[in-house]
Amino acid sequence: MIAVIFLFDGSHFCQPNKGLPLYYKNYIMLGHPSLSVNKELAAIFRKMSTCYRYLGKDQRFRAMAYEMAARTLGNMKEPVSLYKGDMKKLEALKGIGESIAGKIVEYVNTGKIATYEKLKKEVPLQLLDLTEIDGMGPATIRLLHEQAGIQTKEDLLQALEQDRLSGIKGFGEKRINNLQQVLKVKTGRERIPLSEAERIAANVLSELLKIPGVQNATIAGSIRRKKLTIGDIDIVMVAEYKHWKKIINKFTQLPFVKEIKAQGQTRATVLLKEGNIQVDIRVVHDYEYGSALFYFTGSKEHNIQLREMAKKRGWKINEYGVFDLQTGERLAGETEEGIYGLFGFRYIPPWKRTGNDEWALYKKQQQYLTDKAG
Repeated sequence: MIAVIFLFDGSHFCQPNKGLPLYYKNYIMLGHPSLSVNKELAAIFRKMSTCYRYLGKDQRFRAMAYEMAARTLGNMKEPVSLYKGDMKKLEALKGIGESIAGKIVEYVNTGKIATYEKLKKEVPLQLLDLTEIDGMGPATIRLLHEQAGIQTKEDLLQALEQDRLSGIKGFGEKRINNLQQVLKVKTGRERIPLSEAERIAANVLSELLKIPGVQNATIAGSIRRKKLTIGDIDIVMVAEYKHWKKIINKFTQLPFVKEIKAQGQTRATVLLKEGNIQVDIRVVHDYEYGSALFYFTGSKEHNIQLREMAKKRGWKINEYGVFDLQTGERLAGETEEGIYGLFGFRYIPPWKRTGNDEWALYKKQQQYLTDKAG
């Protein structure tokens, strides 16, 4: 049998196939003397480096080692597969020790690296793609994952739209605005009149309440605040934990759903067939219902202002409730009335939550004090 070997300059020669070196055999299979294996390994090692940086400071040296190995492979002028039978030669390459050399051989032989496959299960790789954004390093992404449950770009977009990042360390107004611009949070969907949005939301709500296990559900967001035009529909539901998964699955399978954009244990985002409108649902425990409803109703400015009041008292407020930062004790969260009462205010109607003068208007005549306020 005659083999045609194409060289780097485009020329070729022929020789018997018997006894061809491994790299010539690779040339025949690939059609040209490709360095693709180097590029593939370099890409994997860079991802492994990012994963290790995500896992924390105690993994920084391992992260640096894989980054250096990736650079070495990227700069090589010949396929690293030529070295697979000579470990000493592999280990002599800059930044490649015994462990990484073994992984190179493993990949050349099997097309996989077991350690990388394990890392992919430990780290939210979809979110790590955001490291390409200036200022979004692995440590920041880990913070978002742990404190806001963000696992995908869609989760991050939703968190930005719902102002769920403001309470996280390092995420001030300027940084959030920059992220919004980079990620183009405004998706380009047309806003619709309130009356039309209320009609569509009511239909969705009606179907949700028919799902077994749903105890209560309320439309939140800008519809609840009676804004003149609406971008999307937000709904908060109450159910026992054991029903959450089935409820989410059932919702995404309803006949009016056009596309599932995101789906998790506690929430889902879909596009409707009618008007391509986005619907975000969130299912919570009954003792979190008030805080979740408050949180996802907004407005952004209103929520930020109450969050600042909480900080001054040594408390924290989020979609799960109001908590004492020192003891971790839950102070309120079952009802919105309870939350406002804790801070010394009467219940503020959603359409009054503008972040302007509502606090003065709804302040209780006699300041509401608790032994938790200090």
